[in-house]
Amino acid sequence: MKKFSRVKQKAKWALAVICLSVLILSILAFAYREKILQKAGEFMAPRGEYTADVAILGGTSFLDRSIAKAGFELLKAGKVKRLVVVLHNINPLHRPYGYNDNYPEMVAKEIRKSGLKQGDFEIVVTHIHHPLTLIEAQGAMKAIARMNVKSAILLTPGFHTRRSYLVYQYTANPYGIKIYPRACFNGYDAENWSKDDAGRRDFAAESAKLIYYVLWGHIPFKFDY
Repeated sequence: MKKFSRVKQKAKWALAVICLSVLILSILAFAYREKILQKAGEFMAPRGEYTADVAILGGTSFLDRSIAKAGFELLKAGKVKRLVVVLHNINPLHRPYGYNDNYPEMVAKEIRKSGLKQGDFEIVVTHIHHPLTLIEAQGAMKAIARMNVKSAILLTPGFHTRRSYLVYQYTANPYGIKIYPRACFNGYDAENWSKDDAGRRDFAAESAKLIYYVLWGHIPFKFDY
């Protein structure tokens, strides 16, 4: 009985310690929530300054204006030698109502209007299959490898950047190509995203997708590329 009583007493102390630890951690998390969220946002949306052979403009079915602008700036500043625009091959049945034109041709036309020459950019069209980001990266890297490049800056929207970067680097490794991530924000501010409804939704959705990709083996369980 005494032994049972001692075990019971230790269990109570252990439970008390666990509850106290959770309480302390909760208080600290609440007190430093802004810094924690800021660091989490920086992890999900890395924005380093790099120089590479090409810049990859991708991440969505349609080219985001902020991504296009960032790509043009890198090219004009001499940070990259060429732009690679990655677009999805959208089935006509899945296009928005009233949209019937050839989107890759429209993008090429708009890029030329901005002053770029045909040799300044390449458009790569990838198929749409699940998992979308992995299929996109595989198609893009297969095409980019034929361009004889060794490095690329990946421009993608917001918090999609971390998952996209890991997938692209994973698929680029066999080709000996180094990927550098750079997030582009449009619709909410990079520093104050946690105070914006769109920013919070984007962060939560992309964090969940990153976990899904890791758990299902679409990207290796490591973040040290």
